[in-house]
Amino acid sequence: MRVVLTCFAAPTHFYSMVPLAWALRTAGHEVRVVSQAAMVPTITGAGLTAVTAGRAEWFGDQHAPDLLTTIFPGCLDQVRDFDYAGTDTWTHTGLLALEHMASSAMFATMNDDRMVDDIVAFARGWRPDLVISETFTFAGSIAARVVGAAYARFTWGPDGALRARQALLRTSAALPASHREDPTGEWLSNTLARYDCCFDEKIITGQFTVDITPPAMRVDTGLHYESLRYIPYNGPSVVPDWLHTPPERPRLCLTLGVTDREHGQINHLDAVLGELTQVELFDAVADVDCEVIATLDPERLTIPVPENVRAVGFVPLSDLLPTCSAVAHHGGSGTRSTAEVHGVPQLMVAEGWDVLRGNGIQEAGAGLCVPVEKLSAQVLRDSLHTLLTDPSLAEGALRLRDEIHTLPTPAALVARLEALVDAYREER
Repeated sequence: MRVVLTCFAAPTHFYSMVPLAWALRTAGHEVRVVSQAAMVPTITGAGLTAVTAGRAEWFGDQHAPDLLTTIFPGCLDQVRDFDYAGTDTWTHTGLLALEHMASSAMFATMNDDRMVDDIVAFARGWRPDLVISETFTFAGSIAARVVGAAYARFTWGPDGALRARQALLRTSAALPASHREDPTGEWLSNTLARYDCCFDEKIITGQFTVDITPPAMRVDTGLHYESLRYIPYNGPSVVPDWLHTPPERPRLCLTLGVTDREHGQINHLDAVLGELTQVELFDAVADVDCEVIATLDPERLTIPVPENVRAVGFVPLSDLLPTCSAVAHHGGSGTRSTAEVHGVPQLMVAEGWDVLRGNGIQEAGAGLCVPVEKLSAQVLRDSLHTLLTDPSLAEGALRLRDEIHTLPTPAALVARLEALVDAYREER
């Protein structure tokens, strides 16, 4: 069969999809990866065939820093105060503000008219049997609907955004029809109308979902999920020579992820870690009895690092983390999933939807989660000490690793995908 994978131009969101793409290829299926031109080196660097659609830029370059305040200044306070994990605090007003923000400032920007038109044109010519899209790349589901292909989402974390949308639809249903709003549904309806197609929730949810989230950490949405074992992929990389020597004392990995390293946020650690400055960050880790490997570009740091810290730039985490006793990070999908696969206890400094995965890790006894607004030098110092010295966290991380290793590999999932394409043809 012919399979299209789509992902807006954010490499780390695509990395999780690469092993499945290759499993499909090695099973004999044709695979094309569709994204903006900025992603072509990332796609071809993974040995896959790229098709360009939409603008050339990476998503972050399209996303002006003041876009949210310019478009929806009245919604900003509602979104700032939104508790992504505490469903008992949700209100219709807060849910609607969040949906307005997501629809206009994210979804319609990631999937602008040019992106949608280009992928629809490609799908009409290539005629895929299956489209698998990163969870927010709705251009893929639109193209699948237009050409009658089966459609699946690929999620890289708990379905928090979708759960909030479902809550919005429930609270809206209780209102008079004249007071109901659905900004995402309205945008998608207008977009689909250009192709003489109609909107329904499957455009957002997919006919089914491929999910790398451990089942115990998922949120309940009532949808059809197909579990997939996460296989770490870090892009083209070289293992540094020093990593071949085992550490002489406990090793801690400190990382802000590939996106922060590649897109210039490394000089603004306080933007990533709340009010914590570079000085406070390094003072905190200097007090911890361990070797710290910081995946921060040393040429872009503005202060000297402590004696126990080695700033190394990029290192493939799938090679670094097995040598580590713990990892502290920003909550990125690839980092946390790689830590889970290797059974490494983790400290997540989380914000937004990442709090859901961080809470799940903490509830599983596999690490700690600190919301970014509660982070201080002392909280970081104490959390790292606990992470490195509490044996129950290491045991919990190993239990989580063992659970993940029972999930289907990409190769094992291929036959299931073939069957699902046949099963869902009746809906097309």
